Amino acid sequence: MALGLGIDAGGTATRWRLVDDEGHCVAKGNAEPLTGHLFSAAAEERARQIILDMAQAVLREGKPLGIVAGITGLTRDTPSEAKMRTLFAEIFELLPDKVFVAEDMWIAYLSYFALGEGILVYSGTGSIGYYLSDAKEVIRVGGRGNLIDDGGSGFWIAREALKTILRKEEESPGEGWATPLGRHLEKAVGGTDWNVVRSFVYGGDRGKIGSLARAVSEAARADDQTALRILQEAGEELARLANSLTKRVGPRPVALAGGSSRLHPIVAEAFRRDLVAPVEFITTDLDAGLTAARLAATLTRA
Repeated sequence: MALGLGIDAGGTATRWRLVDDEGHCVAKGNAEPLTGHLFSAAAEERARQIILDMAQAVLREGKPLGIVAGITGLTRDTPSEAKMRTLFAEIFELLPDKVFVAEDMWIAYLSYFALGEGILVYSGTGSIGYYLSDAKEVIRVGGRGNLIDDGGSGFWIAREALKTILRKEEESPGEGWATPLGRHLEKAVGGTDWNVVRSFVYGGDRGKIGSLARAVSEAARADDQTALRILQEAGEELARLANSLTKRVGPRPVALAGGSSRLHPIVAEAFRRDLVAPVEFITTDLDAGLTAARLAATLTRA
């Protein structure tokens, strides 16, 4: 049985799917977050170790004959892309032409649309608007990372929530952490003391900080008005991405995907309300790892 391995690597986790030559999933699992930012020897070594660990789990189920991986932060036709392809080929003992790596959004887009068909807005740890033309040309908006933007993402939601609570504490000590939002953040962070908060924020990575968006969701479900406002503004930020692409490529169906867009219904409601064009609106989350695996299965027949 010819097996194809699909990988969907995001800022919070790496998901892998193994399918047979008819596209049926025969095994799946998760691994540590894998990034395409291979800008140092240390980063490359970390990527190697993550892929080695993943390979151990995959090979217990069967040996893939083709691999397609969508990896956050990876840019096509760069040294990082070549390094990543080489790592997968060496570790899984495949010829390089049996391995295809691309940015994660390339695979995500094909989970929802044919080439040129629609506009994809994704909100996970980060956020991005994405269009893949008939000629496989990419138009991206947003996706510039948390230091510059990533509006509406899990990281952005967490940052806005922490900022709001800490500013409230500066004005009226004790009142910020006493709110439903403050209490949920306190539980997630492990305390309210600045040294605890600082250690959580600056001692982790963007995925760890982005995980605090779940605390904002829980507070919103407890009817915390500040949490609801932040999540509504997140939807508006994500709609801006869709509107930017609509202006450039014309009205297309729009898909809103990613875990951070599912934190509370108010996110999708605000997103849809702010769209500049009345278009088909898709909110179903599809399995990008499975899409990648089915594409990988075609490599086994090449």
